[in-house]
Amino acid sequence: MNRSFVALGAALGMIYVIMGAVSDHVVHAEVDAHLFRIFNIALRFEIGHALGLILIGLTAAHLGRSRLLTIAGWLMFAGTLMFSGSLYLIVLTGHPGLGIITPFGGSALILSWLLFTLAVIKGPAKA
Repeated sequence: MNRSFVALGAALGMIYVIMGAVSDHVVHAEVDAHLFRIFNIALRFEIGHALGLILIGLTAAHLGRSRLLTIAGWLMFAGTLMFSGSLYLIVLTGHPGLGIITPFGGSALILSWLLFTLAVIKGPAKA
């Protein structure tokens, strides 16, 4: 599972670069300052959680299999898709109703960091 989270984090990092280019070359010229700010919030959250996923994967490689780390990783991935993805879609489609998804993504991200913290405190999995 640790490789999966490192790979997912790396993929989110790649998407971050693509969306950063979209932000600079397309979004900046096409939307107002408020929507541009929303798009850039999505970017900040995406890169931070891409690195978080990589960190979860590396921690899992160090500590061994852990249910808490596995759940934390999947929540972080899903939370990033819901949080950043919904904000990207709001800006790119002009449908603010998609914002109903954003708080679910944020809640998943908070819970993922909590579980990650608990997994590290708990230490290596018992065999």
